[in-house]
Amino acid sequence: MPKKFSPSKKDILTAPERYEKLDPQRVMSLLPLLVYQTVADIGCGPGYFTVPLAKYLFDGKVYALDIQQKMVDAAKESTRIINLTNVHFERSRENKLPLDEDCLDGAFVAFVLHEANRPHTFLKEVKRCLRKGGWLAVLEAGKQDFSKKTDSTDSKETNLRDIVKELGFRFISRHSLNDGKYMLLMRK
Repeated sequence: MPKKFSPSKKDILTAPERYEKLDPQRVMSLLPLLVYQTVADIGCGPGYFTVPLAKYLFDGKVYALDIQQKMVDAAKESTRIINLTNVHFERSRENKLPLDEDCLDGAFVAFVLHEANRPHTFLKEVKRCLRKGGWLAVLEAGKQDFSKKTDSTDSKETNLRDIVKELGFRFISRHSLNDGKYMLLMRK
């Protein structure tokens, strides 16, 4: 069973050094965002991407979802401090999102899949929530493998692409971020 990130270490996720290595504004510039969209930040943690998404989607809505209540509470506090009112917070289960079918224009999944027990099932659930033509952005770091069959450390991205292709997503683009981090963008 993959290990989940401990909420006791959540301050690491919003430390100033992280912004130097992974600029959320740069990441958002690569997304097909429109200001009126409804987007889910799945695995929102303490709100590292939730806050910039909510600022950009000023005429839209952000669902901040996490399986750990302490992370949901931290994200809620991050948005409360700057008075963002277009974010809805929910605790989710790993393979069951508290969202209606076809309710999202986009889903943002940052550094979550390597913690998922069943990445295929998780992504299938994300797809259920996306509208036709909706986008999925997955950020990950290299060196992990999503397949159940192998412990290879160099095939993670290939396995991820195989999973999303099998689920019927259309691959749009790949972006190298830094330090081995990358983002895959797909459409339903």
